[in-house]
Amino acid sequence: MTGRDDGTFLNVARLHAGYRAGRVLHGVDLGVAEGEICAILGPNGAGKTTLLRALCGMIRTEGVLRLAGADLPRRRPEAVARLGVAHVPEGRGTFAPLTVEENLRLGAYTRRGRTRIAADIDRVYGYFPVLKERRAQAAGSLSGGEQQMVAIGRALMSRPRLILLDEPSLGLAPLVTRELFHIVKTVNEEERTTVILVEQNAHLTLEFAHRAHVLETGRIVLSGSAQEIRDDEQTARAYLGIGVG
Repeated sequence: MTGRDDGTFLNVARLHAGYRAGRVLHGVDLGVAEGEICAILGPNGAGKTTLLRALCGMIRTEGVLRLAGADLPRRRPEAVARLGVAHVPEGRGTFAPLTVEENLRLGAYTRRGRTRIAADIDRVYGYFPVLKERRAQAAGSLSGGEQQMVAIGRALMSRPRLILLDEPSLGLAPLVTRELFHIVKTVNEEERTTVILVEQNAHLTLEFAHRAHVLETGRIVLSGSAQEIRDDEQTARAYLGIGVG
């Protein structure tokens, strides 16, 4: 990965990023193809969340960040969102006092056209039927899994080309997590939406992803197809803490 514009949908090269306390990412290189589910795996503190924040313009960066040929550095988060990037942060970030439908409408703040927005609310309800039943209910009164559905549904309301999901399984039961992952896979397949998925649940994530990159102390230490990484017992145990089979 050299940072040249080689047709890769998302091109990241020599990426450095961090906070006042110091750098977290140290020369990250990776590419993501359009329509791909890309998993970012690694231990706590590896820099996974920082990578997503760098991609959506929340922190200052050095290096190459290019989405479909458009340079992302120095763009504010709202400008990155207008390029088609939606971020679902860790902890969901729902607006608790607002209803489910009000939360969804907030996801369309960059768009115009009431008819199209109404159609997209119905589209989200198609993916998450339980949200239609809860449409007038305050988001803060929902279960954890339902709140995560609201957060993902709100992201879909912007008609994104790229969705960044940060630890969507956090605090959820395994069955609920698997249901969410199936829905994300369906969105990916039906709408060709590219997904970058940061997750601690490596075993489950590798079932759904096409490719994976492993971060360790702010550097990519391993890249490959999800199948290759899952089937490599030594790699799985060394970097991901999972067994094979």
